[in-house]
This record gives sequence, structure tokens and C-alpha cells, in this order.
Amino acid sequence: MPRTDYTSEVIAVRGKEIYQQQIRNKVEPKHKGKFLSVDIETGDYEIDTDDLSPTMRLLDKRPDAVVFSLRIGFQAAHRIGFKVSVPTQ
Repeated sequence: MPRTDYTSEVIAVRGKEIYQQQIRNKVEPKHKGKFLSVDIETGDYEIDTDDLSPTMRLLDKRPDAVVFSLRIGFQAAHRIGFKVSVPTQ
């Protein structure tokens, strides 16, 4: 596992900034719902339908990449919790 001196907060801020400034207009809405991973040091990014594949491709290219991931068009990559429906009679 690559070691980084970046805090998770710095990785998130830089990743979001790169996405908003350099990538967003290129990928939305065509790839909405897909997962994007970006190397915060180079700006390289990958997109796929699952959350692991784009990260693995970036790490194949550059094993010491510092990666931030997000779901295109959503505030969060995954949903936490569930909704229970009670049948009505």
C-alpha cells in the first residue's frame, strides 16, 4: 500500500477541486451514476460502473498514486441505511 503524507481531508478537498475544475464538464451527464477515481497529483482519472476498477487502473499506471473517488452526479458514492415499507390493507 502506498504511503502518503496527505491527510484524508486534503485528499478529499484536492480531489473535489480537480473534479469540479477540470473533469466535471467532460463527464456529466453522459456518465452519471458511474464511479470516477482521480489521481490528485497528476489529474489522471478513470471511470467505470463499479467503484474499484477505476482506482485499480490508476494504481496500475502509477503505483504511488494518491486517489480520490466519487460517484458522478451524486453527493455520495454509496447510500447508507434503508427504507422499510409497511404494506397497507
